[in-house]
Amino acid sequence: MSLLAEFEPWWRFAFALLIGALIGLEREFHQQKVGAPDFAGIRTFSLISLLGAVTAFLVEDYGVIFAVLGLSGLILMTAISYSGALFRSGSEPGITTEVAALLTFLFGVLVIGEQEIVAIALAVVTSLLMAMKGRIHGAIRDLSTEDIHVTLQFALVSAVILPLLPNRTLDPYGLLNPFQIWLMVVLISGIGFSGYIVMNILGNQRGVNLMGFLGGLASSTATTISFSSASRENPEMAPQYARAVIMASTVMFPRVFALILVIHYPLALKVAGPLAVMLATGLLLIFFLSRRTAEDGEDAQADFKVGNPLKLSTAIKFGLLFAIVLIVIEFALNSLGATGVYLTSLLTGLTDVDAITLSVTRLASNNQINLQVAGLAVLAAALANTLSKGAISYFSGTDELRKQVLPALGLIILTGLVSGAIFFLWL
Repeated sequence: MSLLAEFEPWWRFAFALLIGALIGLEREFHQQKVGAPDFAGIRTFSLISLLGAVTAFLVEDYGVIFAVLGLSGLILMTAISYSGALFRSGSEPGITTEVAALLTFLFGVLVIGEQEIVAIALAVVTSLLMAMKGRIHGAIRDLSTEDIHVTLQFALVSAVILPLLPNRTLDPYGLLNPFQIWLMVVLISGIGFSGYIVMNILGNQRGVNLMGFLGGLASSTATTISFSSASRENPEMAPQYARAVIMASTVMFPRVFALILVIHYPLALKVAGPLAVMLATGLLLIFFLSRRTAEDGEDAQADFKVGNPLKLSTAIKFGLLFAIVLIVIEFALNSLGATGVYLTSLLTGLTDVDAITLSVTRLASNNQINLQVAGLAVLAAALANTLSKGAISYFSGTDELRKQVLPALGLIILTGLVSGAIFFLWL
């Protein structure tokens, strides 16, 4: 018998009190901060949660009558409180506290129902939502039409389309599973969406390095195009933009590793060495460039925003590219063996590293290609993509941007080749 079992049901009542106190603490702090009284503070919320626990405890012996009476009485009191606030203020007040009170009652019920983990998790989320009122409202006020569109598009991609797709292969070769293909779309879109949201929240106040980091999470190629083009519009910002391009290119390596790790852990271990070496090279270059920029003068802050990388058309194109890459690799493997896979990785990596990475990872997870071939294919795609970003910087950027980006990306490619040879051929 556990120690908690010896204190049944008293520890549950105490737990319910603590949950109510957690929510009440936020309400009490809010009241003191704004100087406006409310109908419930830390004591009242603690008692509301305890009321829910006690009524739920009585259900087993007396039926639901006490639970119904307790909840009905609480609803009546909150309605009276809201009506009083409406009468006093002459305008329609919010009902955040009233809704929180009803939720707190139900959290107490969950504790008695042996769902205390769920109760405390929901209580924390409730408290956070109430505490972040200003930030949430501010973020919503700052939303653009594009932000709303991209949010709805991501919801469409992940919550509407994905569940409707059949989770089985539809071709005779067992390659094309609509659900798995679109799941990759959701994964890539989720990374881009998350990076875009974080970038919008933080802005460029932390410097161009951070923007490059977040842009790299979303799309290092798109970020390179954006910053290289921006260097022509704002030549004085070229050193900062160059550093951001290098940062975005460097962030690609842990992003690729994370994608592989989610799908096939053994392959992640196989490519960890070369990716780590290229990551370390990129970070060292950024450090030295930052030191040099700081010695020349204080970093400027760019009034530049990387465009939204997530569009429904982009997601569909990626899904098609992913499916095509699967087919091309299969036929290349049958026709040319491992050489065909490497060639496909190099060509595909010039435009997009994620599609080929996910494709070969899935084939490796299904034992259709071995880890050695899959690992070298991923490395080839990463090197080709880095080379491609160098070409973008050369043709789209200023001379100052090229002077920093091209040697840096060249050194990353060189260390990738050397480390790849060591980890794949000699070790």
